Amino acid sequence: MQTRKTARVLLFDKQGRLLLMQMHDPNVAATNGEVARDAYWVTIGGEIDEGEDIHAAALREIAEETGHMNVRLGPAVWYGEHVLNVHGQPRLFQETFVVAFTDEDGLSNASWTDEERLVIKGMKWWDVDELYACRDTFFPTSLKENLLPILEGIYPPVILRIEP
Repeated sequence: MQTRKTARVLLFDKQGRLLLMQMHDPNVAATNGEVARDAYWVTIGGEIDEGEDIHAAALREIAEETGHMNVRLGPAVWYGEHVLNVHGQPRLFQETFVVAFTDEDGLSNASWTDEERLVIKGMKWWDVDELYACRDTFFPTSLKENLLPILEGIYPPVILRIEP
């Protein structure tokens, strides 16, 4: 099985809102072959390139997916693993989540790949009350459960293993 090491980013703006992207990718399915019927929300991020560490990958992904270049990185706080079928092949996703902060509000999709343009349906800054009230699907599924300490600036002393 192929492994995909991924940098995921908990990117917060100056109002303390979390940036999430809405996606729907018919080429990605659960291990039972079921494809999500509806779009879902995920943190920004992507695969760690050869020779990159988690922080370099996080900065690159932020720049590519948002256009933000002036970002302050915090610590890596969460780690999760899950298997998905991508184009019919099982792939183990190993995801490390990094906290980051930006003072910029605007978002740019100028550096998105053609594939990203097909699967990303939108991006949104979520305030905490709106996020917790929303019934949409979010990944990781434990996002809401683990987010409050991060919003308060309380980071785990070691990376916390979370549900994907």
